[in-house]
Amino acid sequence: MIIALPTKTSGEKSFISEQLGRSNFFYVFDTEKESGEVYINQFKEQQGGVGVKVAELLISKNVDVLITPRIGEKALRALQQSNMKFYECTDKIVKDNIASYLNGDLKELA
Repeated sequence: MIIALPTKTSGEKSFISEQLGRSNFFYVFDTEKESGEVYINQFKEQQGGVGVKVAELLISKNVDVLITPRIGEKALRALQQSNMKFYECTDKIVKDNIASYLNGDLKELA
């Protein structure tokens, strides 16, 4: 399973970004490999369509689960074309949010 989270800084000890489309990075964790990769959000400074571009990026990374505070309307429409599930993050760091999801402690969004 592939889990993605928008982050403020890079790595599993980062805090979650409040904005999906304007986050600085994305942390993408593979539960089978038990390892994560960091991707720079190359779209965050663009004028418009950022949410859709981020959605396309996440879909291209075969993300199964997105953990985020919220999802904008356009990004949500784009993401709903995949089988991705969405969960509301806690105020904890990335690795704690992943653990919370795996324990069934996060609330589903949308």
